[in-house]
Amino acid sequence: MSRLVVSTAVLLFAAGSALAGMEPKHYVARRLTADHHLQVEASEVEDRGGVCRVEGTVIRRFGGTAEALTSGTAVAFSVPCAADGFWPVSRLKAARLVEVFLRSVPGGFEAADDGQGMMALEAVTETPAVRDDPVLVREMAETIAAYSIESQARRGNSKGALALARVSDPLLRARLLAHAAGILATRTMADADAAGAEAIEAFVALPDGEERLDTGLAALESLALGGAKAAALRLADLLAPEVDGLTVPTRRDTALLSLYGARVRSDDPVAALAALAKVGNPKTRRERLEDMPFAQKDFGAANPASAVWMDRLLSAAEAQTDAAFRSEALTALCRTAYRAAAGLVEIPELATKAVPMAELAARRHHAPAAVLMAVLMEVTGGPAGRAEAARWYAVAGTGFDTAATARSEALKILSSFTPAERAAAARLLGGAGAATPVKLLELAKK
Repeated sequence: MSRLVVSTAVLLFAAGSALAGMEPKHYVARRLTADHHLQVEASEVEDRGGVCRVEGTVIRRFGGTAEALTSGTAVAFSVPCAADGFWPVSRLKAARLVEVFLRSVPGGFEAADDGQGMMALEAVTETPAVRDDPVLVREMAETIAAYSIESQARRGNSKGALALARVSDPLLRARLLAHAAGILATRTMADADAAGAEAIEAFVALPDGEERLDTGLAALESLALGGAKAAALRLADLLAPEVDGLTVPTRRDTALLSLYGARVRSDDPVAALAALAKVGNPKTRRERLEDMPFAQKDFGAANPASAVWMDRLLSAAEAQTDAAFRSEALTALCRTAYRAAAGLVEIPELATKAVPMAELAARRHHAPAAVLMAVLMEVTGGPAGRAEAARWYAVAGTGFDTAATARSEALKILSSFTPAERAAAARLLGGAGAATPVKLLELAKK
């Protein structure tokens, strides 16, 4: 791994060997970021008061982040050797051959991990005697590389960030390229689009299997969170058939929610809702629909941009082909629009700002929003307000998400309007001529 991981290594080693209670993955990280992984024939051990100096000769080198130490090279390193440690002096002196991970320190080397990362051997081996869990190795290699990629991006070095992402492990390569693309997109750096395209190429090259899908979903999250929208949407489309093919319901729902979230963040609410429609858990669908508008930062009825966003969401719901889900989505989104508008009405000086959000739901025949619009028109609509109010009361009488008595209540309210006001309301609803309360309800259905 590149020397660019040095800042990560400093963090990992700063606490020293006293942190015996660390999780295993952190010891794996110490070994991954070591300068050298060696088998050393020890020739001398000198106790320097709880820390021993070991001198010897390199027999084999298996890896590391620094320039290689060749076989036959003399090497010296320090290792804790207190009586209650992993390597008390007596044990250390008895070990004539050790496998050890070394890191550079002022004046030489020290054992990077004097616990599981240092082992006494009976004989030289062709392959490492210290073997880490491949899952932990991949996890920590990704963590270390991701940190280094971010460091390069902060320095404005997009080429360096991408170089760190191009690792040999194909699964890790796809994930790191996506991470790099997301980081570069967040910083609006020139290579962001190319990095996203390269991440997708790396994913496409992966063989079929569960690891491919897991890798793709992880890459998708990195792209979407970073704002690499085009790449995220492309990858979501590639993943969709594989997600649809999952047979374990909970696994499928989790993957579908990943597609949904990435598509919302990447500004494609129609496709996002299409994924959400397939989620089998009704409670989960409802929660996501209620939260969907808040994907926009500072969502609220007083924010003009929020009305534009809500209109897009409602249009996306109307575009869904599954009738049951279309109704479910429209109801949930209209309720959010209604609540957002109703919250402003409680503050008289902000009442007029509630109109755009309330009208979005009312135009979709959401009855509570239509009633709110009627009240707002009577209060803020001026001379034409009464006709507008009659129009919205008619919509409320034929709308959804309301009580069974809504029609009769609407007829009663509309009877209180003058014939001229009802005729004006009829024109607003696309009709003409005199209009009875019943006629207004019929016009409102259209």
